[in-house]
Amino acid sequence: MLKLPLCPYCEARFLYRQVQESRHQKTIICPHCNNKIKIYRKFEYVFGLFMVLALIGLNWLFLTVPTMNLWFLLAVTAIGVVVLYFLLPYAVRFRKTRERETHS
Repeated sequence: MLKLPLCPYCEARFLYRQVQESRHQKTIICPHCNNKIKIYRKFEYVFGLFMVLALIGLNWLFLTVPTMNLWFLLAVTAIGVVVLYFLLPYAVRFRKTRERETHS
């Protein structure tokens, strides 16, 4: 499930930086075939929710250790949030728009 998205028209793989920059847009233009692509972010939300629940579970598990301190829990949470941020572009998918447009 975690892989960089492909163009639904020409099946060219997008680079990490391209996906990271276009994550907050609704549509983009493929630089390879110039077709309009819709950005589908459902997997991004599901992956984010899964990671948040995993971090809560991990912190809950660490809370059962008698010598655990707050700084360690904060460090684990911060590392988890950073990992989540850098993995989110792998959860973005691209879909065809309703109309196929070729831009010159």
